[in-house]
Amino acid sequence: MNVPEAATLLGYVVAAMPNIQDKDLSATAKLWAVTMPDIPFKIGQQAVLKILREKKIPTVPLPGEIVDTVKQLVNGENKVNAPSDYEAWQEVRSKIDFYKPKIEWSHPAIAETVKIIGSRNICGGDYNVADRFMRVYNRIVKRENDQYENKITLKIANADTQNLITFVSKNKQIQLADR
Repeated sequence: MNVPEAATLLGYVVAAMPNIQDKDLSATAKLWAVTMPDIPFKIGQQAVLKILREKKIPTVPLPGEIVDTVKQLVNGENKVNAPSDYEAWQEVRSKIDFYKPKIEWSHPAIAETVKIIGSRNICGGDYNVADRFMRVYNRIVKRENDQYENKITLKIANADTQNLITFVSKNKQIQLADR
């Protein structure tokens, strides 16, 4: 998303919220563009419209709200498009076979979880193997989500460090008192 696209999305927000129609939101548009360069305009547009439909308190959406909504729109509730822990466990239960060396899983996180726990332990597991599977699986999915977020944040920081510093210095609204 670039600055003109962010400004367009802010236009939707301003139209929906009369209390901010007299505010200059050019700094907000620049910030949205800097913090969400990985979000295409069409998807960002869908996310902002969804937020506006659901918002009860008239405030400008934060970039984090938009990013979370984009992830929900693109990938469902799971950020890395991984099935829920229960769906993953149901897939493992239906496909696992100790005598089949190569099983195709619907998501790499399922394959990694099966590898960590071991197919022998899953096939001959005791009563708590499902709980153990779901705990390990959820950690793997969370790690993938965190790695994705870290990669995007690093990309933003590396590409726009100088722009971000310039942006903050031009648009700072709080003056630090001399100590």
